[in-house]
Amino acid sequence: MKRGVVLLLGIFILVTFYFVVPMLLIRLNIIYNLPIYNNSLLRSFGFVIFLFGFSATLYTTHQHLLTGRVTPVVIESPKKFILRGFYRYSRNPMYIAVLLTFLGIFMILGHLLLIVYILLAIITFQLVVIYKEEPELKKKFGKEYEEYVKKVPRWFPNPFR
Repeated sequence: MKRGVVLLLGIFILVTFYFVVPMLLIRLNIIYNLPIYNNSLLRSFGFVIFLFGFSATLYTTHQHLLTGRVTPVVIESPKKFILRGFYRYSRNPMYIAVLLTFLGIFMILGHLLLIVYILLAIITFQLVVIYKEEPELKKKFGKEYEEYVKKVPRWFPNPFR
């Protein structure tokens, strides 16, 4: 796909899923008078989680740029899989970073529908990884990817492994 189109799509996805959707959910939360969790300790901890998640998102995006991908957008075919940085510990650190960012936003703002958003994102990421990304990577990189799968867990590192 042309670099410009992929870059624009990446920006569109970022704006849509980091700003537009959460704002719509907050608005719906207010309209339907759903609970808002407002606690200064929760907000403070949420800010730390948000900063870590957003920083990790930027870092993993940078890793994708180094591989020649314009963005880490799912529709863009991978040129190679990444074996350094957070990818040494998890095959999907980008998704984890995004979820941490969303969790931080929930903890800062407290709107109940933001938790629903996180749960839907978890389900979506799981389905995309299992049914689209992993088969595509296995087909494209074969034995090298299969060895990576044996060494690195899909989501979270297992300290007992």
